[in-house]
Amino acid sequence: MIILGDNMSILRSVLEEELERILRNQTFYSEMLRNLPKGSIYISVRNDKRYLYRKNRVGKKIVNEYLCSLSNTEKAKEEIQKSEDYARISKNLQLAKKEELRLRKALKAYE
Repeated sequence: MIILGDNMSILRSVLEEELERILRNQTFYSEMLRNLPKGSIYISVRNDKRYLYRKNRVGKKIVNEYLCSLSNTEKAKEEIQKSEDYARISKNLQLAKKEELRLRKALKAYE
């Protein structure tokens, strides 16, 4: 004989644990994003030389920040990696926020 109430409380506790995990992940992702530079990377060509810049918004202004010459490959790779990391972590944070909403909606059924 299966008691429905016990199964529901187990399901609720699993959902609550998952919500806690998602909230921890959001905090972790937010902290990681604070340590990475915002903006997108682009290459500018001047006098047949290529330069790496980061473009981001500060208030209402768009700011272009010089990073390095592409001849400095180590620095360029590092900056490109930071930009890719920011994009990946930002996407993970968005997914975690969507998952949080979904879990909160599911938990409302048990209130």
